[in-house]
Amino acid sequence: VEIPKDFIIYPRFSSPGPPREGFFYNSIIALQEVALGDYNAIMPVQSFSSGRFPEPHVQFYGMGAGLPRRYLVWGLVMSIWNMLFTSDFRNSLVLLLYRYEEVGGIYFGPQESVTRLLRLPTRKGDTTVTRKILPTSEPSNSTIKNSSNPNNITINPLTANRVTVEINPFGSPFPQSNVFMAIISALSEAAVHPSTDRLQDPFSSHFESLACYFVTRPVMPPRRTPPIYEWRHLIQALPKVMEYMVARAVYRESSIEIKVDGVTVGLASFFNEERVKGLKEG
Repeated sequence: VEIPKDFIIYPRFSSPGPPREGFFYNSIIALQEVALGDYNAIMPVQSFSSGRFPEPHVQFYGMGAGLPRRYLVWGLVMSIWNMLFTSDFRNSLVLLLYRYEEVGGIYFGPQESVTRLLRLPTRKGDTTVTRKILPTSEPSNSTIKNSSNPNNITINPLTANRVTVEINPFGSPFPQSNVFMAIISALSEAAVHPSTDRLQDPFSSHFESLACYFVTRPVMPPRRTPPIYEWRHLIQALPKVMEYMVARAVYRESSIEIKVDGVTVGLASFFNEERVKGLKEG
């Protein structure tokens, strides 16, 4: 996703955190929920974790009742990439600044109240201060519990259990972090689209220099009656792909069927760079 140059993050690290898989995993859970909503709308203050990784909680605040979803998309992508780039996965409060003004923050760590978060030191020094505008409510706790079927976890009980995935690992292995970042990249780009819009053209995504490519397209010939492949189906499928790989410790090239109510609506794959080049040349 394209992030404005004047949107920056300012991490303030604290204590050592849980295994880095938890940072990736719970950030993807949070990013999925953010991506399902209107990209330009305000998202109320919430906290995210999972049954598989109770910590870190991924909790955010805004300088009001919430934070624009696009700021959260940008902030989550930049925060996780910074942790990976610096090899520094610690509990932290990441301040979000846009056009030199603090607009909110994302907290990674044990669950905290937003009021306490707003009393943590600012980027201007070590003095503890309270922000002028406090959120109107404490966060709702959106803890995601793993299903007994690790390939079919439920994120949104109203809709996500309609979406299932069938995965066939077939090729070269990837570093675990490359797969996580490919999923984060795909979710961040999908977030820009209205979630109920039809996904009708081939879509591909990868994160900067990491040679793990995610590609997807509708089934051919295109379906003319429901269910039809929509952006929300992709958004709901990606965390299930992550859960499959984490549960089995299998991070490799894979083919994926995305199904809604048991009907295949989309096909997807993780490819390495050599295979992508071969497909383009072919």
